[in-house]
Amino acid sequence: MGLGTAAARGSAVTLGGQWVKFVIQFASIAVLARILSPDDFGKMAMVMAVAGAATVVGDFGLSLASIQAKTITMQQRSNLFWINSAIGVILTAITFASAPLFDRFYGTDQLSDLVRAVSVVFLVNGLTVQLRADLTRNMKFVQLTLTEIFAHGTALAVAVAVAMLDHGVWALLAQQVTVPVLLLFSSALVLRWVPGRPTRKADMRSLLSFGTNTMVTQLVTYSSANVDSVALGKLHGSVELGVYDRAYQLFKIPVAQLATPMTRVALPVLSRITDPDVYMAYLVRAQKVLCYVMLGAFSYAAVTAYPLLNLVLGDGWTQAAPIFRILAVGGAFQALSYIYYWIFLSTGRVDVHLRFSLIGRGLMVLVVCIGAVFGSIGTAIGSSVGFVGIWLVYSLIAVPRIGIDTRPVMASALRPMIFFGLTFVVGSVSLNWYGPYLSDIAAMLAAALLFLLLLAAAAGLSKPFRADIAVLAGTVRKVRG
Repeated sequence: MGLGTAAARGSAVTLGGQWVKFVIQFASIAVLARILSPDDFGKMAMVMAVAGAATVVGDFGLSLASIQAKTITMQQRSNLFWINSAIGVILTAITFASAPLFDRFYGTDQLSDLVRAVSVVFLVNGLTVQLRADLTRNMKFVQLTLTEIFAHGTALAVAVAVAMLDHGVWALLAQQVTVPVLLLFSSALVLRWVPGRPTRKADMRSLLSFGTNTMVTQLVTYSSANVDSVALGKLHGSVELGVYDRAYQLFKIPVAQLATPMTRVALPVLSRITDPDVYMAYLVRAQKVLCYVMLGAFSYAAVTAYPLLNLVLGDGWTQAAPIFRILAVGGAFQALSYIYYWIFLSTGRVDVHLRFSLIGRGLMVLVVCIGAVFGSIGTAIGSSVGFVGIWLVYSLIAVPRIGIDTRPVMASALRPMIFFGLTFVVGSVSLNWYGPYLSDIAAMLAAALLFLLLLAAAAGLSKPFRADIAVLAGTVRKVRG
């Protein structure tokens, strides 16, 4: 089986599983929003915005180092397992001991017990990292997908049960802990691999160098993506943060359910391509598919923000809709940047990625902190402006520094950017006109019909647009084949 076919079939399995996970995640947001309060979600967001950084450090970038390596020995695999496990133990101890600091920072006395309970996640993640990396490296996408569906589905059931027993924020804690525990046991069962004893004989230098750069970059990315929750919680409290967090979690769904799994498939494939022309052709095709799927999802989500959030979250969450709409606009530029992430990882130039992430993400932190002074709307605007800035830094400066021309990649994104930008404007104006006369479901169906009509019109009037549709159709056929 060729790499292109392997990638397409891997995408089919992964994206198919992502639809199931999408339903689970959507159900989680919808059901728990009707049982728990904004204050509950705000408290959990306060904890995870800071403590979640330990998850990034716990991986230490070694999973991606393992995946992208041309070859990896059994001794290296075992060493990676023990390194990640040791880091997990250390992070659990540090997080547990630092629990009182959360109460002091946020000015409350209700977070320390949550922090102590969530610290176990970092130990479990440390034990799981190399198992998941091995499954990914070997392109075991079916096993990866099924174990994730099992873990997230079970975690939702546990969270709902705890919430129904009126334990509030502890239902969210139960969900956070259940997922990694089940991923550990299911991955171990599928892989059936017992790591050997750690040894100094294995050459770890290149893996640790790649992992360190990747980890620091991911930590910078995580910090910039979560500074909004920290700043908003500190300045405005758990209730306003809870409303913002629900909008943000919905905003993250297209990325979590589409772009992230595509990275899982693309990275091992791109890392094995040696012909520069084939490499660029793959990038251009991948960017085109990514843009039409992701920009379409964000454009539709932004247009239907009010009826969508009414349906998903129910009463009492009206303030989340404008936040969600602003974030969705910024999310389009976040989606455009994913292809550059693949380039840095697959070429091993994580050093360049780190340098320019510090620049782009540093600017994002600045604008988000400024926006947070003005509340949740200002925070959302700051996040979206930050995503635009990061995309510009990567497109115009960072990727060209490693000798890769970004013009073909940017050109492949131009038509979907223009089309979905115009679709957003037309859809928003139209929904403002007819929306008040329709139910939420009817408004969303009407918006979907409008999108399809505009898509058909563009395909009928533009030959290049029809060529893009043909590329998408070809990808679908390859997936099915």
